[in-house]
Amino acid sequence: MMQDVISRVICGGVALGLALLAGIRVSAQGDPAAGQGVFDQKCAICHSVAADLSHGLLGPNLVGVVGRAAGTVPGWDFSAALKDSKVVWTEENLNKWLTDTTAFVPMAQMDLKVPNRNEREDVISYLKNLKASDSLKAK
Repeated sequence: MMQDVISRVICGGVALGLALLAGIRVSAQGDPAAGQGVFDQKCAICHSVAADLSHGLLGPNLVGVVGRAAGTVPGWDFSAALKDSKVVWTEENLNKWLTDTTAFVPMAQMDLKVPNRNEREDVISYLKNLKASDSLKAK
């Protein structure tokens, strides 16, 4: 009887562990191809990733954004809040920004929330791989 209970507890623990592992992505780095899809759906309406570095209709070009100081792209009129934020667009800060832009930088002009962690990781991976020399299509 006691052995039955112990076996069930062990089996239940193993099953729970496997279920948790199945929910964790193999790589926290994200998938750039999936990130392009997320970008196209949620970001491209405002932002550009054109190789010529032209801006989007409502937002700056995002080529080279990872590692750049916020509010510093030439030719775009950023909010004072973003320019004064002293934020550098690290992967961690981009994740916080995409989670809730106005919570991360109050008074920022962009109001966006990407609640899905995997989508955030994917789009950050996509942006991280963009370089000014890439021949990208305007979005």
